[in-house]
Amino acid sequence: MKKIFFFLHEKQLFSLFYVVLYSFLAVVFPKRGDFFLLNSISFFCVVFCCIIVVLLCVLYFDMHRNLVAFVALLLFACIVHAQGDAAPLVVAHRGGAAEGPENTLSCIENAILVGADAVEIDVRLTADGYLVACHDATVDATTNGRGRVSELTLEQVQALRVVDKNGAVTAECIPTLRQVLECVGGRCTVLIDVKRGGRDIEQRLVEDIAACGAQGWVSVQSFSDAVLHNLHELGAPFPLEKLVVFKVPFLPFVYDGSLRFFSFKKYDYISSFNFHKRCLSRSLAAKIRARGKGVKVWTVGSPADAPGVAVDAVITDYPSLWKCGETVE
Repeated sequence: MKKIFFFLHEKQLFSLFYVVLYSFLAVVFPKRGDFFLLNSISFFCVVFCCIIVVLLCVLYFDMHRNLVAFVALLLFACIVHAQGDAAPLVVAHRGGAAEGPENTLSCIENAILVGADAVEIDVRLTADGYLVACHDATVDATTNGRGRVSELTLEQVQALRVVDKNGAVTAECIPTLRQVLECVGGRCTVLIDVKRGGRDIEQRLVEDIAACGAQGWVSVQSFSDAVLHNLHELGAPFPLEKLVVFKVPFLPFVYDGSLRFFSFKKYDYISSFNFHKRCLSRSLAAKIRARGKGVKVWTVGSPADAPGVAVDAVITDYPSLWKCGETVE
């Protein structure tokens, strides 16, 4: 045994320690930087433990010549810690609403071309049961027509033409969810926001996603607990995300349009909590991520408007500002 330790201390003991530590972090904390994102105390605890281990090696194995390797290990830890501040993923809100007519195929295509990691769209049911990409309950603000989406057939909805932000009528119509998914074709992730429950919208959503083979590159978010619960009960084969405006400080409640009881156990099937950009604290974000959940913020403008909180993704109307540094005309 002494010969083994002598050989290792002369040749490879510190390298072995380095490999074991690195492998442990890689297996237990596979998501980039997650361990060091828990909080700064975790990071300094790791550094402190590294120092203690190396001091023991120095005292018992006379490893003075390997102190350089210890410095390298500390640098490695600092690099991993810095990865916690890596740029978040960019989600194009309503397809990138500031850079094209919202929720349209051209807007979504533009977001993909500028490098958005995901596009977010809103879906509602038409009178005849088709899912279409529309944020408002009516078509009044986004098309040259009038009426509630839920009271119009798909044919009536798609006979209308979308207007741009200047009020000019375009050649585009409101697309169906299937048309959006076929347009994206897995080139990025699609985050689907269900605006309203009822009328078996969850079942129709699962069917449309399955029909397009999009289960591996979509996720669904909603303010509605009922929508998310129903999708979970249906065994939806894609991530579910909870939209939140804010959490009440020091109390187990969140506001999402209504005041609701909040606990991580209640939302154990939720993959990400998506907060208003001004209503997420560092401590809450750290608690969520420590439980293996994602954190997104909405709706962020330019990078200068970003909250000072480490998050997984920003939902923005300006994907090109985050990806290219300039607005696409």
